[in-house]
Amino acid sequence: MFDDLLSLICAEVDPRRAFDDAWSIQAFDRHFTFTAFQESARYSAERLRRAGLSEVEVLEAPADGKSIFGDWRMPLAWDVEEAHFDLIGHNGVAQRIADRSQVPQCLAMWSGPTPPEGVEAEIVHLPNAADTKSYSPESVRGKIAFTSSHPHHVKRLLADMGAVGILSDHLHASAKGLDATAWINSFSDDPGGWALLAGDTQGWAFMIPPGLGERIRQRLAIGEEVRGRALVRSRLYEGTLPAVTGVIPGSGKEEVVLIGHQFECGAIDNAAGVAIMIEAVRVLQQLVSEGKLPAPQRSIRVLFISECYSNLYFWEKTRRHRRTVAGICFDSPVGSPDLAIRPTEIHTNPHSNMSYVDALATHLARKVMEAEPLYAWREVGFAPGTDSFIADTSFDIPCPWIGGHSRTWHTSADVPDLLPVPVMGLMAQIGAAYAYLNASADREQIIHLAHLAAARGKCHLAQAASLEMERLTAASFDLDDSMKQLAYLSDRHAEAVASVLRLLPASERAGMRAYLRPLQRELRRGGREAAAALARRAGKPGHAPAAQAPDGALASIRPRRKVLGPLALDRLTPEQRGGRPSPRWSDALFAVLSWCDGKRSIAETCALAGRELRRDHTLSPEELAKRIDPNCSSILDYFEFLRQHGYVAW
Repeated sequence: MFDDLLSLICAEVDPRRAFDDAWSIQAFDRHFTFTAFQESARYSAERLRRAGLSEVEVLEAPADGKSIFGDWRMPLAWDVEEAHFDLIGHNGVAQRIADRSQVPQCLAMWSGPTPPEGVEAEIVHLPNAADTKSYSPESVRGKIAFTSSHPHHVKRLLADMGAVGILSDHLHASAKGLDATAWINSFSDDPGGWALLAGDTQGWAFMIPPGLGERIRQRLAIGEEVRGRALVRSRLYEGTLPAVTGVIPGSGKEEVVLIGHQFECGAIDNAAGVAIMIEAVRVLQQLVSEGKLPAPQRSIRVLFISECYSNLYFWEKTRRHRRTVAGICFDSPVGSPDLAIRPTEIHTNPHSNMSYVDALATHLARKVMEAEPLYAWREVGFAPGTDSFIADTSFDIPCPWIGGHSRTWHTSADVPDLLPVPVMGLMAQIGAAYAYLNASADREQIIHLAHLAAARGKCHLAQAASLEMERLTAASFDLDDSMKQLAYLSDRHAEAVASVLRLLPASERAGMRAYLRPLQRELRRGGREAAAALARRAGKPGHAPAAQAPDGALASIRPRRKVLGPLALDRLTPEQRGGRPSPRWSDALFAVLSWCDGKRSIAETCALAGRELRRDHTLSPEELAKRIDPNCSSILDYFEFLRQHGYVAW
């Protein structure tokens, strides 16, 4: 039923225009200063205006290192006028090995200034700067620490020991072998934190490629004294962080959002994602303006934000999540197949918000990507780490994420030449079709979406049943656990079918709900039949899993969330945190909290999260607790900590 729409969109998409926008955006963002971000925001806003979108705005979130949205403290603003690093040998000859005017990534983001005349000091090699037992404070005091460690992880440590700065040839493991300089965009005092915040230790770090680092190590290894001369003219200040938005107006109050982060240094990550979304809405606006498509019922919004930070700002300040029915996130959606770590992936929604949109996104990808059969892509489960966190139940915006994994991630090698232009056009087609179908679905299309979700559910159940059959001979096989997992999955997919009801007015949902029940019954029956077949294959026909009724505090406490979005513990002092790591990227805490609605007990939320994150067995509450914080004594202890600091209540 989507072929006519896809044909219309395909005829209008211009992949070269998308590439040109990605090139222009990356030309600003590659400098990754807050002044460059403002210029980049003005560019993308102007592109939206030229495309004919309404209500185009450049919003300004505070970048003061103090303001909190959700549980994330906003970064300090940062600009750089000049930065370079010279290597000085025993003969006094200087060799410039890092120059920000040539390779912006050579200076870690949020690096503080040196004295106006610069600083010169001996370079000392620390093979593992994080291991303080391997060197003494005296060995680094007043010197430049040369290390392969990530500067973020050792900045505070080395500053406390009196090092004047850091020289690093760190490169993430997947990028090894590339002649590239790492981009460091995390510089807080908290090893699990991210942006530099008010009150954090200031310092500087220069980055060089590993090949150059190896040559310096060889010189130091033979006893040569090598000095470094660093100059950084930067400033940290209270400024603003932009967010760009615009809409294709709909006739009602609800919205669909295309979302992705701007304001990072790479072309793949994520100038390409922003450019693809600009092209998607340009095409839709043109088709609507020319009368080739009816104006949608729901507005279609694009939102380009600073990853996580101004995303939280936007939703908390505008409260638009209350009327946004669906989203899709583009973060690193295309890249060079030769440098791919994994194929482009469509990350579906968390199980707590499983939705028909997962079936829609994968269905559209299957149809559109036929045009590039050699460009690999696949469907995978939810993963935290980007702006699709709005699929969290505190926002309740089902939001698949289309993203890739390139060896060039966060390095100077992430350049526009790596962007596959035809695939950018295909991604724009997927984004445009996804947005328009969610924005304009009528009753007939809603029924089709429900059937699409049911078909996907049956396919996933068959795959899950096959995996459980394969595990029959494993020493860890637990028949009861496997049978319950199949029932759990059938329930989740049945709920995905029912999720189409959000597209209907409340007055029309009862009739549609009656229509959907047979589809849901089929899925649940399929789960029961798969479990029964597994029991027969295990030699226990007719076996029924033992019911478990948890008791104690975990069964009686029903936590309710009080903070929007993923937790970072940014609002707490180190003393209040008591050594607990920041859980901002914790899949376990994200899953557990997404099930907390004030009605389910901790035992119930943990049981659901344990099944959601299950691989070869369902995670116990104790395993979930250790996954959140390796030093945590119990999940109840962690919830007590969250309640003490106002994150949950009961």
